[in-house]
Amino acid sequence: MPNKHKNKISQPALLSVILLLVFAGCGPRPQGTTSSQAIEVNREPEQYPVDDVPEFLFQPHKNKYLIKPRAEYFLDGVVLGKEKYVYDRGADIAPYDLAIAWNKLVITKLYKQLKWSQEGRWYLWRYNEDFPFDNAFVARYSANNHIIPANSNLRAALGLVREGDNIGLSGYLVYVRQAEGEEFTWNSSLSREDEGGGSCEVFYVTEIRYNGMSYK
Repeated sequence: MPNKHKNKISQPALLSVILLLVFAGCGPRPQGTTSSQAIEVNREPEQYPVDDVPEFLFQPHKNKYLIKPRAEYFLDGVVLGKEKYVYDRGADIAPYDLAIAWNKLVITKLYKQLKWSQEGRWYLWRYNEDFPFDNAFVARYSANNHIIPANSNLRAALGLVREGDNIGLSGYLVYVRQAEGEEFTWNSSLSREDEGGGSCEVFYVTEIRYNGMSYK
């Protein structure tokens, strides 16, 4: 009679496998410092021209990119949604999209009346008939940000961010092109008034302020 239990894993061995999987999935913890700077979700994003900042080479993994800063950018707001991308073409350089609301959409707490979702590098919203404003209002005070972390520490810090949290981001809105190999370009919007294709911010982030900490 065949032994029905010959392929079973013993409980200690199974526990070791589970623990190995858990620890392997955690990744490195980001290194940060305590921040006393308030995250002012009620204010407008700040954008400044940077015509004198040169294009630079950036290699997050195997691919090399040339990044041209188009504007210095500071954004404080509430995280409406966070989506991780692994397999699309932009995932190598921008592993996360953050949909963020600020100012009037936050002050009024109207962002809580909308249903938010993200897919395919887009962010979407739905509201009931009694919502007091139109799509243009929502688009004016929220945005989907393709986040390019400037280093591995910032990439790890992005992993901590959760929907509903307050966050402060600093860096540059950029134009990206692949330095060699297949052609790949990505260009940031420079307006908070636009909607539809091309209206997302391609955001090269150099600092994240989150939960009382600053990560660089």
